[in-house]
Amino acid sequence: MDTNKNKVVYQHKGNFKGFLFIMGLILIGVFLLYTQHLVNLLEEKSREYLRFRIRVFEESINNPAMDQDFGFFFTEVIQGTDYPIIYTDTLMVPQFCKNVDPELDTLRVLPIPVLDELSRQVQALDNENQPIPIKFQGMKLGYYHYGISPIIKRLRWLPYIEIAASILFVLIGYIGFSQIKRSEQRNIWVGLSKETAHQLGTPISSINGWIEILKEEPHKLNSILTEIELDIKRLTKVASRFSQIGSMPSVKLIPVLPILHHAVVYYHKRLPKLNKKVFIKENYRSEAMVNLNSELFEWVIENLIKNALDAIEGKDGEILLSVTLSSDLKLVHIDVQDNGKGINLRDKQNVFKPGFSTKTRGWGLGLSLAKRIVEDYHHGKLFIKDTRLGEGTTFRITLKNVLP
Repeated sequence: MDTNKNKVVYQHKGNFKGFLFIMGLILIGVFLLYTQHLVNLLEEKSREYLRFRIRVFEESINNPAMDQDFGFFFTEVIQGTDYPIIYTDTLMVPQFCKNVDPELDTLRVLPIPVLDELSRQVQALDNENQPIPIKFQGMKLGYYHYGISPIIKRLRWLPYIEIAASILFVLIGYIGFSQIKRSEQRNIWVGLSKETAHQLGTPISSINGWIEILKEEPHKLNSILTEIELDIKRLTKVASRFSQIGSMPSVKLIPVLPILHHAVVYYHKRLPKLNKKVFIKENYRSEAMVNLNSELFEWVIENLIKNALDAIEGKDGEILLSVTLSSDLKLVHIDVQDNGKGINLRDKQNVFKPGFSTKTRGWGLGLSLAKRIVEDYHHGKLFIKDTRLGEGTTFRITLKNVLP
């Protein structure tokens, strides 16, 4: 059953990634079409502007009543443009050019090789724009062959440059996030292996100790077997916990207080006795029924208690577990409070990240694992309710209360 659920989850993730990829391609296509449309509009506006300049020139030379300086019109109105222009006579023989080549633009007499080169360029210009005839008193004097403004040509490349930059940015981001993800996965695997060794090490060491005692005092067989059975149950519970990580564990409606009390009893036998005393207190104001996986949730409470024990340094300490209900009775609040060293503000956002630890010997997995169990498997919340340097920290678990 869990395998089928995992397949569905992975399939949904794959479909979502495919959907994002397709949406990205669509957005890039829309962006390309839109910017290309804008470039085409600018290009058409530029053509209209050039035609207007030529019409002004034609009207000036065809209006005998106007005493105009035709040289000014020709120089400023026609040749003042930044377009590549080649003027030909009615037989399509080039007469002069502008913005084609700096050397050719200055020539007043065009040699045959230059005429051949300009004739080829005339054909290229006509492929881009229809030539504009110049008329004088109803007679065609020649044609203006014009190309595209250098600015428009550069603008044509703009959408491609932006798309290339976007793809490069996405690629760099993807590589960066992949590196971060791989680093987190490495931290998780290393932390998980160490956590496994830690969880298994205590009962295994205990069993080895009982075996040594049994060798020396075989008459205590019955009492030793009872303790060994408890350690074996602990090993079974640890194996069950790790087997459920990565799959969707089963949950059922159970009271939450016995799970909390069981975790407290477990740590009561292991409280530190060196140079300090730590008391674990319970204050359960309300009963609560919650959909839980008891093994995994007890692991969460153990991790929070262990984190609280580690935070109490160099002084006697107190850990308080409390349970309250929200005003509408729909939520259960489970608080684990200690009077330890507290958490720096700069570390507050990182305490749940895999691999982060303020302890020199920590591997930074306990809180990350606890948060995943609470939020992914039990659809609740685990967060820092309050923390103050030198005064302590309160972690809060919020779960949905299933009203009887």
